[in-house]
Amino acid sequence: MSDFESMDAGNASPEKANIGKRIGGYLIDAITMGLISFALSFGSPLLAFVLVSALSLYLFGWRMGATGVTPGKQVVGLKIVDANTGELLGSNRGLQRAGLIWVIGSAYVFPVIGLIFGLIALIDVVVALVDERGQRVTDKIVGSMVTDA
Repeated sequence: MSDFESMDAGNASPEKANIGKRIGGYLIDAITMGLISFALSFGSPLLAFVLVSALSLYLFGWRMGATGVTPGKQVVGLKIVDANTGELLGSNRGLQRAGLIWVIGSAYVFPVIGLIFGLIALIDVVVALVDERGQRVTDKIVGSMVTDA
């Protein structure tokens, strides 16, 4: 391979991840967090919410930004990277991505607002299914995408 070809290959944008792997990683993450939330719910509901929220922001924000993986994505062989460079997001952008998703998900607890945010969450996921790069709306805002590890 010539020097020109190797430079060009380094600048290629990342490829979108397989949808089956994405679903698998999501299910692993969701079931794990659901079990943790269930185990903590026997105490104070407010304390459980705070602890699960803090753990979620750590695992799916700070750690994901620093390493590119959540526990579920690590198991199925996916990572979250910068959509243009393929580099890791870094903890700050990871927290931004997780924060957006957390706000949308946490709003479910409010009666009327929860329905609106539920529709927003549904749109966020549907966009990822039809987008050519597999990006959710929240990924587009932060400039991230899910790709094979």
